[in-house]
Amino acid sequence: MKFSTILFAASAVVASVMAAPTTVSKRDVNPALVPDFGVQRGAGPDGFGNCTGLNGVKIPCSCPPDRGAFIAQLNANVNAGHAINNPGIPTPFPTSNSKQDQQARIATLLSTLQNLNGPGVGCPAVATVYGQLQQQINALP
Repeated sequence: MKFSTILFAASAVVASVMAAPTTVSKRDVNPALVPDFGVQRGAGPDGFGNCTGLNGVKIPCSCPPDRGAFIAQLNANVNAGHAINNPGIPTPFPTSNSKQDQQARIATLLSTLQNLNGPGVGCPAVATVYGQLQQQINALP
């Protein structure tokens, strides 16, 4: 009787472990927490592949990226926990409005933007207003 009780208990433990989920569920970012780029793609082309970014700075005419494609890459980065195209860069995306959480989000937005197509191969910060937002957040008390 003791042997069958032990065997039953051991079987229950094995079954419960095997039924446990094998992956942690990830979440996509809330698009409402992703500010608009604030720069129009393809504005003021100069005929040499440059367009006008923030404060008249020249940026590639392909910048900023399509918002949907950017959010898809952002989701991939956040779900991976690091920039897919530059794994050394962590990509936290907390959702509260504390100064620290806003700083983390804007840093992840900027790193996603700047590493869209490979390490350091993306759009510069001046292709969006994200750099200005970062300064505003950093100036908060």
